[in-house]
Amino acid sequence: MLFNTAMRPKIGITCGFILNSKGTDHSVVLSRAYVDAVRMVGGRPVLIPPVTTPGEVEEIVAELDGLLVTGGPDIRPARYGQPAHPQTVVMHERREFVDFECLRWMDECGLPVLAICLGVQELNVHRGGTLYQHVPEQVVAVPSVRHRPADGFLHHDVAIEADSRLCRIVGRQSLDVNSSHHQALLEVGRGLRPVAWSPDGLIEAVEDPSRRFVLGVQWHPEVLTDHEPHRALFAALVKAAGQSG
Repeated sequence: MLFNTAMRPKIGITCGFILNSKGTDHSVVLSRAYVDAVRMVGGRPVLIPPVTTPGEVEEIVAELDGLLVTGGPDIRPARYGQPAHPQTVVMHERREFVDFECLRWMDECGLPVLAICLGVQELNVHRGGTLYQHVPEQVVAVPSVRHRPADGFLHHDVAIEADSRLCRIVGRQSLDVNSSHHQALLEVGRGLRPVAWSPDGLIEAVEDPSRRFVLGVQWHPEVLTDHEPHRALFAALVKAAGQSG
């Protein structure tokens, strides 16, 4: 469903903040796949820059109808009460600040949210959950599943809870997904319900059944939008955002 230009729901998209190629300054970065995924289902993408004060975040979020929390580096383990694993590579503090402020406002305002990869990990930690910091060392391996292959995004199945919002959105109880992460959900945060699992038992999706739309997935549907079940995740976000207010 496409909305009139004047009425397209505004979807805020979190951005990365990384050193530029010369290593002399930081750049705000975002894969165009997130932007295109929102556009193709009738949303208006609004990039959320790594600002530095709660007031600036509030100004941005107040204009939004929905929130898309994107992938990226790792959360500081101190935020969920763990010492850092040697393989943990934390994101810049400005991005972490903005992402968690956005999630806080999402909870306070009831803003619909779709959280992807790092995003679902941030959603979980925001709600008081914890993470596996390095899946290859902390989870018993299943030969058919590699969560962060060296040769790019590989695919494995996830099993989806039949009575979940996720199942209603994608229209099936099993889904082929890509995988590009070395961290994953361990203890689940407040109000979040696990609704999908990989064959090795890792949680691949959570949702908050008490809210209009709060959904997080561990895979990267933004690069799978040629496939209707993955595109449907963004359509569901935009639909929920269009009903906000």
